Amino acid sequence: MIPLLILSPLILLAAIGAVWMARPVHAALMLALTLALVAVLYLALGAEFIGLVQFAVYVGAVAVLIVFSLLITRPGDEAEEIERRPRSLVTGLLCTLPVMAVLAYTAASGSNIKLIPWQPKLSIAELGEVLFTSHAPAVLALAVLLTAVLIGAALFAREPDKTQDDSSEK
Repeated sequence: MIPLLILSPLILLAAIGAVWMARPVHAALMLALTLALVAVLYLALGAEFIGLVQFAVYVGAVAVLIVFSLLITRPGDEAEEIERRPRSLVTGLLCTLPVMAVLAYTAASGSNIKLIPWQPKLSIAELGEVLFTSHAPAVLALAVLLTAVLIGAALFAREPDKTQDDSSEK
């Protein structure tokens, strides 16, 4: 219970920071911090496998991919984001408040929910063996797909070369 009480506010602050940062690279780094804190929470609560998967997949791959793709693309206009922020705050709150109300109601009335006992079909060791043996081609295909997406994003986001446009018009 102590890790939950300590890490939950830190996770919440990091997530708010990820949403609130004007610069995309800073927001991506705050997202990486949020995902890392969630992995630490899993580890502290005794879910070692899911905590290590959280570190490997989300912090190690997805967050680094986001930061890398932001660094190789052209810089954005943070001034426009800062100007737009007060207007989007009202819209965000109008979308968030009903969801928060439903979550609060569900949490408050959660004592009458009856849980059905569930037995996993695979143990953690068997799941790890299956993922890293028979499903290895799918993991490699996903890596190739993410690399192709990254290259496509970099090509899409780069500035068009002015000299090539001028020579093609002549």
